[in-house]
Parts: sequence; structure tokens; C-alpha cells
Amino acid sequence: MNAREMMNDSRPLLLDGAMGTLLMNRLPGYTGCIELLNLERPDLVLEIHRAYAESGALIITTNTFGGGGLKLSEYGLAERVRDINGTAVRLAKESVAGKDALVAGCIGPSGRLLEPAGTVSAAEMSASFTEQAAVLAESGVDMFVIETMGDLLEAQTALRAVRSVSSLPLVCNLTFENNGKTVSGTDMFTGLATLSQSGADVVGANCSMGPEGLLKLFRENMDRLETLGVPLSVWANAGLPEIIDGRAGYSLSPERFAALSVEFALMGMKIIGGCCGTTPAHIGALAKLLENVPSKNRAYRKRYSFITSRFTAVDAGSRDELIVIGERLNPTARKKFAEELKIGANGFLREESKKQEAEGARVLDINVGVPGIDETAAMASSVKLLGTLVKTPLMVDSDNPGVLEAALAVYPGTAIVNSINGKEKSLRDVLPLLHRFGAFVVALCLDDSGIHREASRRISIGEAVLKRLEDEGIDPDRVFVDPLMLAESAEPGAAMETLKVIEHFASRGVKTSLGISNISFGLPMRKHINNAFLRLARRKGLSAAIVNPAALETGDAPGEEESLALDFLSGADPGASKYIARFQGAAAKTAEPSPPGKQDPSKNPLSSIYSLVVDGNDEAIGETVRQALKDHRPDTVMNEGLIRGLERVGELYNTGEYFLPQMIASANAMKAGFQVLKPLLARAAERSLGRIVICTVQGDVHDIGKNIVALMMENHGFEVIDLGKDVPAEKVLTAVREHRPDILCLSSLLTTTMHQMKVLSGLLRSESPAVKLLVGGAVVTADYAESIGAAYAEDAVRGVEEAKKLVKKG
Repeated sequence: MNAREMMNDSRPLLLDGAMGTLLMNRLPGYTGCIELLNLERPDLVLEIHRAYAESGALIITTNTFGGGGLKLSEYGLAERVRDINGTAVRLAKESVAGKDALVAGCIGPSGRLLEPAGTVSAAEMSASFTEQAAVLAESGVDMFVIETMGDLLEAQTALRAVRSVSSLPLVCNLTFENNGKTVSGTDMFTGLATLSQSGADVVGANCSMGPEGLLKLFRENMDRLETLGVPLSVWANAGLPEIIDGRAGYSLSPERFAALSVEFALMGMKIIGGCCGTTPAHIGALAKLLENVPSKNRAYRKRYSFITSRFTAVDAGSRDELIVIGERLNPTARKKFAEELKIGANGFLREESKKQEAEGARVLDINVGVPGIDETAAMASSVKLLGTLVKTPLMVDSDNPGVLEAALAVYPGTAIVNSINGKEKSLRDVLPLLHRFGAFVVALCLDDSGIHREASRRISIGEAVLKRLEDEGIDPDRVFVDPLMLAESAEPGAAMETLKVIEHFASRGVKTSLGISNISFGLPMRKHINNAFLRLARRKGLSAAIVNPAALETGDAPGEEESLALDFLSGADPGASKYIARFQGAAAKTAEPSPPGKQDPSKNPLSSIYSLVVDGNDEAIGETVRQALKDHRPDTVMNEGLIRGLERVGELYNTGEYFLPQMIASANAMKAGFQVLKPLLARAAERSLGRIVICTVQGDVHDIGKNIVALMMENHGFEVIDLGKDVPAEKVLTAVREHRPDILCLSSLLTTTMHQMKVLSGLLRSESPAVKLLVGGAVVTADYAESIGAAYAEDAVRGVEEAKKLVKKG
């Protein structure tokens, strides 16, 4: 039975359990690359695979979790991707020879942060995942598993890399924190909806927490997840990491793990397995319980209905609420935006995006078409910023396929492409992007014959475009038909014809969208005409409107001005004579909001600095700090502006309103402001809060969390000496002797390297007892920290708080 047949089978599929922890147990003291053991100790890898296969696992995952080039480069092994991954597949296939089981090519996170939070580009990350996926596919895997992804865009990048080399069944899992969101702020439903629409066959979660926590999270989301129309997957840890007999480990017994995990099968989940701390005994116990789970015959039909960002999902299939698409991120008639795009500034983009979000826009249209600029680079830069700045999903607006591709490659979510039409060139250029990125698309009622006034002609063209898209494999649920809005002043009667087109497609269950503002071209007080037409269009079934959200009137009944506009649109006021007479002398068009620029530092500059830090605006903050220094001491600017802003960011992070991308953006804004103050503070001999030495312990090459802690500590006024990652104990002690810090900060992501913290704690007490110890990392707990005589940092924000307490204690 092949992978697709097994996916369609009525029984749940059992996936294997942990590999790394078992290898470490067999090789005490080993601190090298787990994936390198495919070459150096293939006997051990094969033994573990066979144990899982004998325990009843139907899916054996290759020992390639960290087998991508970016991850292997941490060990100097980037040139051995082919050897390591190819051998891993051979070992997994050998372990299931003669069994009705599958081999899944395993792909884990790169260990790097994507731009703008980090320094790795989407293209670099894609190349790493593509190289690994190609080797796995060539080596003969039956399917792919992308797992433990904490960032939505990284998961999408890996998914697209696999899809570029293989059409095999693909499972894609995210990992979630205790707050039910990924470390970068994506909730379960938004993340899994995005991955499903991006091309995954099965979506789910792994690692994260024990089965109890994941059961709770899935139960909270199951009603909505079932609307996605795809199978679900889960493999939990064997509980949470604990200290057992002086060592870090997982305490959930095989029987208890199985009793909890079988509940996933009873909920109807398709693929169930084990993650950190699980063993063949855990999988064997689960296999026995799964034998008694009733088979469920279910036909899946993937549903494309959610326009998503990193932070939210908008249901495009709902008929109850208009999708308001903000139109103001467009340089046409917005000189300030055009000028900023020319020089690479982003003040307008920042302020207008947040304004439109606050005004009720549920999607933001972004267009950067300015003559003479690098539109591709400008669009990519804008989308990267918006992807962390606002929660609102994006509509990417360009007629250049290269620009669209650049935007979609760096966008965390499912965007709308604006647009495609019936011209062969448009179809040829845009269709590959729709397949690759899983985006929604606006289909214009336009072809080589041009734009037509008559509804019948536009309907005919729209139907032809829809059919072509469907023939090319684009689900109709992903399409918004746009009838195109003609100016009523130039084409009397065009409004009523447009309404006929909307009504036709709405009656067929096809989504429609429309740029409203063109209806009022050339007339005074345009917002009244726009609102009047929008009211009519909604009655005919319009799904989405590209409008200025600040000018929307949402009352149940039209006011006097809108009633006059309705008379004009219906033909009762030919030539708009009554309407024009009523608004004679008024502005020829609705006033555009004053274009935002840099913060005005003359108006409470310390508050402006505070706001710029909270908003993560590293562009305007330098000049604002310089202006503030005209009236305030450097330490006042630091404490009342920069530090106060960063403290507010910490509060927002603690309450779950901010996540990792926003925190990093704010920290970078703080850093930019601090660079202006730094020489002045040095001249004034301002004392730092204290000195910190920080590193990731020996054997652990993960340093994302440590880097964020270091950045936050420095921004809060600590002097930070960063020793890097995988640092031997002797090097740490040498640094402590040399720098005489107030605090030593240690990070560990792995249970197998946590013992280094205990070793260093003992050495520190005997050699430098005055130095405080602060520890943290994904597997570190408050109990473990207490057991080794250290303070505990749950995350970067709380780490700063704890460090301040430690230096106060002296």
C-alpha cells in the first residue's frame, strides 16, 4: 500500500517516536551532530528504527530533523547534506523492509530567524530546504514530514521547497507554546489553515507540550479545524521535561502516554505519534490501544476560505460580513508615499497601515508602483515590514509577476494576488505563482477586447477566466471575480451594469470584489457616492470592497447626502445636477488623510520616542532622539523615552499582545536610538545596570533565544559580553575571571546539554561565588534552576526583569 492509499485508509496511522534522545542515551557525553550518526553509527540509527517498526509504527521518519544545509553548517557539515540525508533514507528503508510501513523524509527548522527578525533571507532558507528535500526525494522516501516549526513563514518556505521537487504526500506541523500560539505569535487555526492552503496534505502539531496540553489545544480548535477539509496530525512529548535521578528527562510512562494519545484518534485525527522523550515502548503501548479505535471512513475536500496573516484568519467564504480592503497603501495620488518609496523610507507605510487596521480594514492592499524605483525590492521590503507590523492580511497589488513573486515569498500567510485577467500573458505569468504559493486571486472581467460597459460582456469574460483557472487546477473558492468599476460620470448607467455582474456571480456562489472609488471620479464629495454604491453592491452580494475605511458609512439607512448619491446612480438625477448643486464649492474629492511623516519631536519628544520603540520604528527614532537632546539630558531621554518604551513592549509580550517579531523590531528600534545616545552617555560616565556574560552551553548550537536575551539585556542598560554558542565550561570560567560580571547567563535548548548548567553552577560557586547565575531555554524549568542554585528566565522579557532583581540584591 503506498502513502496516498494509506492516507485514504479509514484507520489512524501510527508514526514513530523520538530519535535524538534515544541516541544520546546510547552515547553518553556525545555532543556532536545527531544526523552525522547516520554515517558514524548507522548501527544505532538502524536499531532504533527497527525498534519502532517492531513496536507497530506504520511511519518511520528519517534521522534528518537537522539535516538541512543551514543547520548542518553549525557543525561544519554543510557540504555533507547528500551523504547524511541519503544514508538516513537507506537506513529507514532497511528497517521496514518486508513490512507494510512508510518512510517519511523528516525536515526540521533551520535554527535561524528569517528577515526582518533575523539575518537569513527567504531565498537562502528556501535553498537549504530545497537541497535537503531533493536528496530525500531522490533517495526514495514515501512521503515528507515537516515538523516542529515555530515560525509560519519558515514552515511555508520548507513546504514550498518540498513541493518544488516532489508531489508526494506532505505533513506539516507547527509547535505551540503554552499560550496556544507559536513563538512568533501564530494561533493554531490560523497556522494550520495557512499550511493547508499552501499545499500540505496533512497539518497538525508536535512537540510543544505533553499530550494533555495538546489535547486541550486541539479540542479548543477542532470545530474550526474540521472546516479545512484535510486530515490532522499530532505527536506529543512524553510530558514536560523534569529532573529525574539528577538528569533532565520526560516522566510520562508508556501506558499513560498511550492512554492520553489515543484520545487524538478518537477525535478523528489521522496521524499520531510521539515526540521528545518517547521510546518504542511508548509507541508500542499506543499501537495496542489504536487497534480498538473504530475505523472512520471520511472523504476529505480541502477548503480554501481563509485569507491569513501571521496573526489572524479572515473567512473569505462568509456571506455575512463584507471584507473591507484598505486602499491607501498605494502611491497613486499619495505623494508622500511615492517620495518615501523612492528613498527607501517607511514612515507612511507604518502609520497608514496601522490607521487602516484601526479603522476596520480586514485586509490591506499594498501597491508600490512608482516609476524609476526597484519595485521588486520595494515590495519585498514593504511586505516583510507589514508581516510583523499589522495583524491584517495583505492583498499584493501589481501587474508585474516578478514583484508578486518577491512579495509572496516573504509573506507569512495566505495573501490575495491582485490580479489576473483573461489575457493569455496574464494567465501565463500569474498561474504558476498561484500554484506555488496557494494565494487567493482577483480575476478581472478583462481580456484582449478591453473593458466593456455591458454586464453581459463582462459576465462572459469573467466566466471564461473562471473556467480557465479551474481547468488549470485553481479551486474556484480561491477566486474573487472583479467586474471592474467604471466612472459613472463618464459612463452613465455603468453602475447599474456593474451591479448586474455582481449579482450574477454571487448567485453562483462565486466571490466578488471591487475597487469602489472609481465610481465617483470627477465628482464632489466622493465619499457619499462611494458609500451609496457600496450599499447597493452589498445588497447584490459583493464579497469584498477595496475602499478607504476611514470614509465608510455603516448606518442602516442612508443619510441625506447618500440619498442624493443614490438618485444619481439610479439615473433619477441625470448628470448628477442635483448632487453637484448640493455640494457646489465642496472639495472635488474627499480629502485624503494628511500623509504621515516622521514623528514631530517638538510635541513631547519623549512620548514620541516611547511610541517609536513600541511600534518598532527604527527609521525615525534617530532623528527624534537628536531633537529630544536639545531639551533633555541623555539619561532622561534614555530612561523616559527608550527604556520606558521597551518596558511597555515587555508588558505587551507578557500579556500575549506582542510576540517574537514585534519584540525584536522594538529592540532594534531601541538599539538605533541608543546609538545616538551612546557617546553622550559614555562622556557623562553613566553607569550601566551591571555586567553580564552570556552563552549557550557546550554541546548546544541553538542560539536564537540567547541572542534575543542578549539584545534585550543590552537595550535595558546592561553591559553584555556574548561568548556565543556551544561554549566549553573552561572558556566560560575564563571569561568570568577576565570580565568579573555581576551575572552569568546560560542557555540550553536540549535536555542532553542541561547538565552543563549544573556543572558550571558548581564551578561558579567554588571559584566566583559573588557572580549570580541566571538560566533559561526551552527545556529549562524553574524547578531545575532552583535545584542548581540559579535564577530562572522563562523568556527574554522575564530574563531582564530577573537580572534587574539580581543586581539589586547585590
